[in-house]
Amino acid sequence: MKNGLTVVLVTIVLLGVSACSTTFRGRVIDADTKEPIEGAVVVASWRGEQAIGTEMPLKDVKEVLTDKNGEWKIRGPRGTEGGGCISCFTCLTFTYSTRKPEFIVFKPGYCSYPKGFFIDACKEKMKRGIGDGETTELPKLTNIEDRLRNFSDFESDSGSGISYKDAVRKQKEFIRLLNEESRNLGISERKMKELENEK
Repeated sequence: MKNGLTVVLVTIVLLGVSACSTTFRGRVIDADTKEPIEGAVVVASWRGEQAIGTEMPLKDVKEVLTDKNGEWKIRGPRGTEGGGCISCFTCLTFTYSTRKPEFIVFKPGYCSYPKGFFIDACKEKMKRGIGDGETTELPKLTNIEDRLRNFSDFESDSGSGISYKDAVRKQKEFIRLLNEESRNLGISERKMKELENEK
């Protein structure tokens, strides 16, 4: 009887988790030429949400590079605003849920998503929406001040969910491209070891 109950509970949890997973996908192109951008990094991050309170720890981070057609896909929890798809822990305790993922798209020399919405040279050419098959258009940046503004303040902050080192390790391509842009702009690189030792 005990084994049967365990199997039922495990099955319910696994069905709940698989029902909440989806494949996010999209395409990244040059806003002016409409040509695909290969090698842009797309980072998806998921935060948890507590039933009581506003704490939202980072639960997971995944990244992928766009292919020669500018296409990308990442599989992960669907999540919803204000809660939604549930983790195993939520299934059993009804305490935590997963929010929709937040995305970053970055390629040296281009406006980044979503940071570009706050840069005059970018915001007129960019559209909101990513992850549901949309095409993300990134304008090229030629002005050094705009490139510095676009590049500054990126941080691999893990909040209180997964460890900081794990969050950094899951963003190797993002960090590599940030370092590439650092070299392009003549500023010091943020090396992996330094990031891991910061917290």
